[in-house]
Amino acid sequence: RIEFASASVESTMALVNVTNVIVLDNPTVFTNPFQFEVEFECLGELEDDLEWKVTYVGSAEDLDADQVLEEVCVGPVPVGISKFVLQADAPDPARISQQDLVGVTVVLITCSYREKEFVRIGYYVNNEYYLQNPLTPMHPHTAIAPPAPGAAAAAADPNAPPAAPTDPQPVPVEQLQEMLTAGTQLDIGNVFRNIMHEKPRVTRFQIDWTSHSGVANNEAAGGAAVGADNMAMKQEAEAMVVAEDGMEVS
Repeated sequence: RIEFASASVESTMALVNVTNVIVLDNPTVFTNPFQFEVEFECLGELEDDLEWKVTYVGSAEDLDADQVLEEVCVGPVPVGISKFVLQADAPDPARISQQDLVGVTVVLITCSYREKEFVRIGYYVNNEYYLQNPLTPMHPHTAIAPPAPGAAAAAADPNAPPAAPTDPQPVPVEQLQEMLTAGTQLDIGNVFRNIMHEKPRVTRFQIDWTSHSGVANNEAAGGAAVGADNMAMKQEAEAMVVAEDGMEVS
């Protein structure tokens, strides 16, 4: 249970509206916790807490591979703008196949009121395998002076110092597939994740905020559709062409 401070504002929007989410500690090693700074707006008094959940989609073919990483109640919720950090443990790699451990997948943030989900935020997550830590520079980044006259000739000088080493790069997909085919067990300490925070998918559900029913309308009427949406997003993620060479610090 999380207690937090808030600042009051005026608004005529929906009863509860997520206004901003900032992904913290990104990119990072696979085993580090997920951290999201969540800001939301409440425009009316709520008798009960808001229920937040973080879910990791482990496979596009198996809904049972989804892992609930965190469930937390936030409240009492005052009218106005509120902010808190939602932290969740990393998924259990033992429950994820070696094939699904790397590549693009999905992490979901959902919020419910009285067990009725009203918002879902999905992020694509790109997991890459490195043989060296990409978050630790191999050499200091120094300023590069403009080339002086004759620099081209000097570059060909066999006595010139060797070029600075390049930063670590992820293992190419083809090489990774060869490793997996050969039965190589991936070292989870070499898997690094990058949440694509610029591309969230936000889905909102209409709920009855006054009902005390313990059965969510979207779960009772469309639970299968929600699960199918999770799977579709994961399949879209796997089909994405990630045009990044390695990880970019956001």
